Amino acid sequence: MGGPLLLVGLRLHHEGVRRRGVALALLVLVLVESRAWNLRPLYLSTMGLLLVSGWLHDHCTGRRPLPSWLPLLMLAWANLHPGVIMGQGLLLGAIGWEWLNQRLRLNAPLGRAGLWRLTWIGCLALTATFLSPDPLGRLLYPFSPESHHPILQSIPEMRPLSTFLFEPPYTICLVYIVAALTAWTIFRRFRQYRFWEIALLAALAWLGTRAFRGVLDWLPIMLTLAVPHLMTMLATAARSRRGILMQRLLRCDGSVKRLLHTPLFRWHWAWPAGALAALTLISIFPPLSRDMPMGNNPDWPVGAADWIEAHGVEGRIFAAPDDGAYLMWRRPGVRCYADTRYLFFPPELIEDCQYLPQLAPGWPERLRRVESYGTDYYLLKTSGPHGLLWQAIRAKVADPLYCDNSVVLLRTEQVAAGLEAYKREQAALRP
Repeated sequence: MGGPLLLVGLRLHHEGVRRRGVALALLVLVLVESRAWNLRPLYLSTMGLLLVSGWLHDHCTGRRPLPSWLPLLMLAWANLHPGVIMGQGLLLGAIGWEWLNQRLRLNAPLGRAGLWRLTWIGCLALTATFLSPDPLGRLLYPFSPESHHPILQSIPEMRPLSTFLFEPPYTICLVYIVAALTAWTIFRRFRQYRFWEIALLAALAWLGTRAFRGVLDWLPIMLTLAVPHLMTMLATAARSRRGILMQRLLRCDGSVKRLLHTPLFRWHWAWPAGALAALTLISIFPPLSRDMPMGNNPDWPVGAADWIEAHGVEGRIFAAPDDGAYLMWRRPGVRCYADTRYLFFPPELIEDCQYLPQLAPGWPERLRRVESYGTDYYLLKTSGPHGLLWQAIRAKVADPLYCDNSVVLLRTEQVAAGLEAYKREQAALRP
């Protein structure tokens, strides 16, 4: 998360936002996106989007020319994360709008040299993105049935943003507040925005409200684009000092300024340097980094992973995606049926992880598919809706490899034999 924070802070500083404004924006970003710690790979696309949008903004406003190594950034982005399609759309939109703006004059138009520089560097950067794995398939994926499969709604990060609004710690409301302020700046300063910036904000708003994972891109871009406009609007209002609301806002701003200039809140190099040194020491000293007070989440299959490590178990394990990701982190020799990289797997595999442990209708077909992938072991929940499979075969399995209050580890042969006995038992109960 440090990369996006650094880029947002540098961009706001570059736009002339004062330190307290930068600090407030970064605080909002930390409060919202700290709950997305398990989506770290997505930050690669966030950083790419921040860099490209910032460079385009500087070029189109005449601040500095578009850097000639933009194609290298797009090449790296395309080979690191499939989210490069957002960068491709951004470049196409910026080039198309700036040419159209030559006639419409909605914004201050680019000079001919700047327009051609944007065009040839942008087109070269777009071409570079096709030097990557399956570039056409990546472009077509958002329109494929797999990307709209109903099973994706069972994944927390794919749930609509509104479903998190009333969940602790209630920080998602900050996203809506920033969105409202951004919309207000667009309304008041429409012509000061490049139209491709408004289109970018609209596209990210659509993605961010549809799925929580989209907030990782939406919120940083809103902050970098809207906060400078908010600063300008506040400065203009401060000079006019009209209205009771503005007077109270300025009084509050003055109180915050005085507070931030007290000795307690002044910048002291010793504190961050000491904290960085302590964190570095903890990270590189294994006895400390592996034995933190809150090192393991109670929902993780820690006991099963310890047993697997102690007995040198390797092979293919069927488990819930969260459990599978944890096992592969703890034991590199283990391969799991699916993990938390949900969009990298066919939807039917995610469905198998969701519905087979619940013995949902069609479970025999799901079992055959799981076995066809050469599964060696099953790590099953022992309670709750996902514990139904274990509860159905528990009396028919004599010696599980490992069992505790949350999970049980079984061989494929044990599960197959237990389910065969379960089917015979159910058939005998039918009239």
